[in-house]
Amino acid sequence: MVASSVSPTPDVGSITSLTIPCQQTPVSTDTDSATTPTADEKETRDTESNKSPPLKRKKKPVPGKGFSKSRQGCYNCKRRRVKCSEAKPECCSCNRMGLICVYPEAPRPTLKRSHNTGLSSSKSCVNLNHLQFYHHFLLEAYPPAPHGAEPVWRNVAAMSHEYEFLANAILGLAAQHLTLFHGVDYSIQALDLRVAAINGLNEALSQPCLTTIDADARYAAIIALTYQSAYMPDAMMEFITMLRGWMFIQTKVIPDLEISMFRNFTREAFVGSMKQHIARHLTNRSAIMLDDYLASLKVVRVLCQGTAEIKYLSALERLGRLAKQSPIEAFLEIAPCYGLTNKMTEEEFKAFTEPSNSCARVLLSHFLMLNYALEQHFLSPQPNHFAFCKEISTAWVIRVAEGLPFRFQQHMMWPLGMATGSMKA
Repeated sequence: MVASSVSPTPDVGSITSLTIPCQQTPVSTDTDSATTPTADEKETRDTESNKSPPLKRKKKPVPGKGFSKSRQGCYNCKRRRVKCSEAKPECCSCNRMGLICVYPEAPRPTLKRSHNTGLSSSKSCVNLNHLQFYHHFLLEAYPPAPHGAEPVWRNVAAMSHEYEFLANAILGLAAQHLTLFHGVDYSIQALDLRVAAINGLNEALSQPCLTTIDADARYAAIIALTYQSAYMPDAMMEFITMLRGWMFIQTKVIPDLEISMFRNFTREAFVGSMKQHIARHLTNRSAIMLDDYLASLKVVRVLCQGTAEIKYLSALERLGRLAKQSPIEAFLEIAPCYGLTNKMTEEEFKAFTEPSNSCARVLLSHFLMLNYALEQHFLSPQPNHFAFCKEISTAWVIRVAEGLPFRFQQHMMWPLGMATGSMKA
């Protein structure tokens, strides 16, 4: 240590400080020598003291050294290698230094395997249900129209793992379909999946589509959500809203329908599907009696005040007159008539779907029962996979009648009679 502090070229000061004195002191007596050290002894001691190794410098204490390591400490303390107080939401060190305190995620507890295969966690049950829903969607619950779209929905199912909102939409549709047609109550799971799908779709719609597949995923989700609402006994107005969302995504989100996997989902394709089903299931070519339907609409006309209600009523009257002349042509017009509300402006649609708009609900009830009458006329026995479900359409009309004020009850006589079976078309 000392040698390292001296420069290689000796200077005068350094040599002088290390010079040994030349003058010798006289030899002393035994007593003096015992008490007083001689010059030689002093020289020896000085030399030995100079040759002894210097004392080591004490190192500065390392912050946190001596403390036990903390595995649950924040990232800042781990990086600085100091003891973390583990205070939440921020430790003392981060609070003192003004740092953002972030803790690592707590390790998830490992589940021990149980040899009893009959016991399973609730999460595994949900996953098994999802597998059942997925399988049912591929076999039966995919949207049935237009005819021949099964390969499209198989492709949708194959890509659903990349879009959580799409996966939730098709699983929710399948769960609702099982509940309605197979007598197994999955309504809670269907509703949970539906809420998750709607929230995810809204979030996706707030972002631009980077690819055609992104747009197709959004389009497939809204179709699945629309069909699911058609299987729900309390979702008539939600069904109307989903139809409008379907139109919005088709016209505003799909960049080019010609390169989309849904390029064949056109009005002509839906009408063509109706024609094929009529050809296979047609059992009655006789005229259909709709005098009571037209008479009921004439009474309802006095209720219509807004532009949207008047236009909707006129379309229903035209459809009823067509059904009397050519029931088949009227039946083929049913599919386009589902989009009547899509032609409304935003202000008209908002007013039409207001819960207080009783006139709109009366008009929708007439349309649903006209659709039901035509399906019963041409598609008997009714195929569950194609036609609008009888149980749902009648449930919607009965629910509307129960919720209307008393002064509107007389205007519900025809649709309610059709729904309850007390009146025949």
